[in-house]
Amino acid sequence: MITIPYDMTAAHIPVLAGELIELLEEQDPDAEVLVMSQPNWPFELRLAGVTTREEMLRADRDEDGDGDDDEEPRLERGTAKSDVFLVEGEQLRYGSKTAWAVATR
Repeated sequence: MITIPYDMTAAHIPVLAGELIELLEEQDPDAEVLVMSQPNWPFELRLAGVTTREEMLRADRDEDGDGDDDEEPRLERGTAKSDVFLVEGEQLRYGSKTAWAVATR
């Protein structure tokens, strides 16, 4: 694991699920997981949960009620059903711009 200074290059390198799991395994298992958002005006956010693109597509299809479970949903270019989303929860307080400077990958 290395510290990557936040810049446009580092911001565009995807974090894979396995990498995130490794990073989290190094943390206190009882620590709350928060999201730091917006480097120019940072906020600390509670994590509402985790989902995948596939779960959202399935829920959208069920909500639409079109009944065609065999039809594969169309994915936008650069997306996959296995994409994982950390879902933003409640905004808790202002954050620190330093988070981007010390974030590890």
